[in-house]
Order: sequence, then structure tokens, then C-alpha cells
Amino acid sequence: MNYSTITPKSKTPTNIFRDRNFYIINLVTLMGILGGTLFNPVLPTMQQFFNISTDAISWTSTIYQLPSAIITLIFGILADRLGRKQVLFPSLLLFAIGGGLSGLTSNFTNHLGWRLLQGVGAASLEPLQLTVIGDLYRGRTLGIAMALNAGLIGMSGAIFPLIGGFVGELNWRYTFFAALLAVPLALFSLTSLKLPKHHEQQEKLELKSYLQSTWNSVNNRPVIGLLFAVMSIFLIQTLCLTYIPFLASEKFQTSEAQNGIILGSISIALALIASQLHKLTQHISEIKLIKLSFLLFAVALIIMPIISNYWLFFIPMSLLGVAQGIALPSSQALLAGLSAQESRGSFTAINMTLVSWGQTLGPFLGSLAIKYSGIQTVFYSSAVFSLISFGIFNYFLTTKVFSFTAKTIHMAGPSMGKSPMGNTFLLPPMNEEIASSTIVQLPVAQLIHIQTGKIIELPEDFEVITIGKQNSKIPLDIDLLDLPNSDVLSRLHAQLRFDGTDYYIQDMGSTNGTFINKYPLLPEVWYKLKPGLCFSFGRRNLVSFRFDIS
Repeated sequence: MNYSTITPKSKTPTNIFRDRNFYIINLVTLMGILGGTLFNPVLPTMQQFFNISTDAISWTSTIYQLPSAIITLIFGILADRLGRKQVLFPSLLLFAIGGGLSGLTSNFTNHLGWRLLQGVGAASLEPLQLTVIGDLYRGRTLGIAMALNAGLIGMSGAIFPLIGGFVGELNWRYTFFAALLAVPLALFSLTSLKLPKHHEQQEKLELKSYLQSTWNSVNNRPVIGLLFAVMSIFLIQTLCLTYIPFLASEKFQTSEAQNGIILGSISIALALIASQLHKLTQHISEIKLIKLSFLLFAVALIIMPIISNYWLFFIPMSLLGVAQGIALPSSQALLAGLSAQESRGSFTAINMTLVSWGQTLGPFLGSLAIKYSGIQTVFYSSAVFSLISFGIFNYFLTTKVFSFTAKTIHMAGPSMGKSPMGNTFLLPPMNEEIASSTIVQLPVAQLIHIQTGKIIELPEDFEVITIGKQNSKIPLDIDLLDLPNSDVLSRLHAQLRFDGTDYYIQDMGSTNGTFINKYPLLPEVWYKLKPGLCFSFGRRNLVSFRFDIS
């Protein structure tokens, strides 16, 4: 076999703009956002209509988010076992029924009951749309689809409060009647959404091993820290969306339309900064951007209650938008590659469950602050929470020392050598024994350097292999110093692990990071490698490899 040149297999990318599935999934995204944002500008009006306190009306938001905090994981399991469409269709119908009836009733207790039903329907929408995008697209197309979906979330977050404010000028009930649009969407998704065949059929899964696989994917210190950060971000976000209209009404006597403009300005800033995030990530890592977002949250929340001018009020609103604009895409990019294909639905559901807990706790904790201390305390206490979240996230995501999870094999002789077969790099044999009887050769794992076509063959049996640049402190098994653009590599950049069945890769806290399909890896977290998967050391694919087994 000639190893001198390897031509990567090319695939015709899916044109998502001609794919009906992509539009259906984005409509599902819009529906979920509509249920949680359209009504926010009319909350002060609803408070007067039902003749209740500020902390009581906040339950309109809390009760809607509560089911997502409890049963989203169940929907994720059902989506993996029964199929995506079998969960999506009834969820949209429940969403429509609960939303329509919550706007029709004139009794606040009944209103909360129907909002609870609407929340049950909404619990599966966001994790399902993320899961289906992962089912439908791969590689660069997946990145484009996720980016466009995130941009849609940002734009709709700006538009829906504006629409809700102006619609609320007519009647607050109309902001809930909009949920009835989910009925035609449910029928359209049932007849027109086309998913890969292996997701359309029911699969017999071992529930115990299935749950164990999902637990293993999140039971890791950096992953826990990242999930906590996501929950904190959404807690702050939902608290602001709920209580900013009350603060503005109290300080500036704003109308529903003005409240909509104020809330819309947050999402406008979010969309603007998110659209330029790729430029920031060329210089600042996603982890540092998330840390920065907590500091921006704290600054905005501290100055918000002391501003006495309506137009100056948009300064902290913009800071909130910028904080969300750098935190949300960065956190989702870090989470994108963490789940295995067979448990993507439930892993996404775990993520969304924590998001929902944040969205549920935000209004609830705010209602306690209002009840005992007043509206300004809501924002000051949220600023303190932002700083605490910064400290916790920094603790979980800061790598102080490198943690080796298995014994590293240090091989004798040069770490890499040129083979007489051509541009093939072979690792030295792990053992040299006297020739004996013929044995059956095992498949050989390879790293194919995409820029040059050169090959690194891995040993047939190993525990952990260390990759980086030659240095005097830590022996390397694979030295990439002679490759083009090796200056982006750290001395100790990554490790490969083989457990006897599967291969894994982890970043070792490198300066420029390790990426799979352009998504950054969390340091010290093992990611499963599959044949044909591409990964790169540093950004912009300057040093990239395709993993294969021959």
C-alpha cells in the first residue's frame, strides 16, 4: 500500500437554504422563543388586570419554564428511543392549546394552569431542534446550520419583545394567542420533516447502558463547570426579561411598546456582537469570553437601578446584550462536540434541563427579592450572583496542572521517523521480540496530516500517547515540530487514548486549543474519535489531521 499521498474524501455539502428540513426546525425554534418572550412587555398590564402583586405575576414566566426544568431529560430519552417526530408533533399541539387558553381565561389561577400545560409542550422544542440539526448535518454544514440558528435566536429575541409590546397595546391576551400558530406547524412537521432513516425507526436500547453513557459524558469537572455557566447565564437573562419592564415602569412610567423597545435593545446588541464573535475568538478563547460575560453582567446590573434617564437606560441594556452575545455562542460551541451520536438527544436534554432550571429560578428568586426588599434588590443581588458565577466557572475551567488519566508510554529512540515507504511517519515498535509464529494483524489507527498527506501510524496497543513539540520537560510520543505551522502547537498539546475498543483525544490546556469540526474541545475532557473524523491543533485548520483505521 502506498502511503505517500492521501487525498481526503470529499463530500458534496448540503445546501441548507434549499433544505425544507432546515426551515421547519427554525420555525420550531421561533415557536419556543415566542412562548417565553412575547408576553414580557405586557407583564405590568397583566398585573393590573388580575389585581395581583409584582412577585405573583412573575409566576407567569416561572410556571412556564418549570416543566422544562423537570421533564426535558425524559423528552430527550423518548426522542432517542421513539423518534424525533413522534415527540415533536404532540409537543407542538400541547404548546398551542396551553398558550391559547392561558390568554382566554380571566382567572389568574386558571391562567397559570394553562401556562403550565404550554410549558409541558415547550419542554421538548429547544432540545429537539438542536438534536435534529445534529442529525441532519455534518462538518462545516453543521457549523453553518448552528450559526444561522443562533443568529435567528438573537434576531427573534429582539423582534418578539417589540411585537409583543405593540400587540399588547391592543390587548395583552393577543400575546398568548400567538401560540396557536403551533397547530399548522405541527401538521407541517408531521408531513414534511424528513429525518435520516436510523432516526425514523424505533431502536431497542438498553436503558441502563444508555443512561450510563449519558452520565459519563457529563460527569467531568470542566463539563460540570460549563453546564453551571450555561444555567447561570440563562438565570440572569430570564430574570432581566421578567423584571426590567417593572423597573422601567416604576422609574419612567413606560408603556407596553416602550418596554418592548427596551427589551428588544438587549437582543439587538446580542445579535450584533454574536455576528462578530468569530473575530474575537481569533484572539480570545471561548472560556475567557464566558468569564468576561459574567463581569459585564455584573457591571450592567449594578448601574441599571441608579440610572435616572430613559435614554441612558439603554447603556446597561447594551452591556447585557454584549454579555449574552459572547457567552451563549461560546458556551454552545464548547458543548457541541461533547455527546456521542447514540446519546445526543439525552445529552442535549441535560443541557436544556439546566438551561430551564436557570430560566425557572431567575423569576422565582427575583420574586423573593421583590417581596422582601424591593425591585432594586433584584438587580443588585443578581450582580453579586454574576460575580460568584465568575468565580465558580473560573475554578472549574482553570487548568493549574496537567492531569494524566493513564500512564503515558514513553517510547525509546526518536519520537518520529521517516519511513522508506514515502511520506509516512511510523512510531517505533513498543516491543521488539524474537520472531515467532505468524499472528493475525489488527487494524492500524492512523493520523493523516491533511496539509501534507503524511501519515502517523499508531501502535496496535497502547494506553496514552502524548502529542506536542519537542521540549526538555516532558517526553513526547509524537513530535510535530517539523510539520508546517508547528508554531501554533504547545509543547504539551494533546493526548490520544486507546481503551482496547475505542480511541479518544483530549486537549491538555494548550495555548491555541484543539478543535473537532471547528468546535473547541474543553481541556482535560476525552472526546471519542471515529474513522473519518477531522481535528486540528490551533485555529484556522493550520495543523489538522483526519483519524482513520486501516
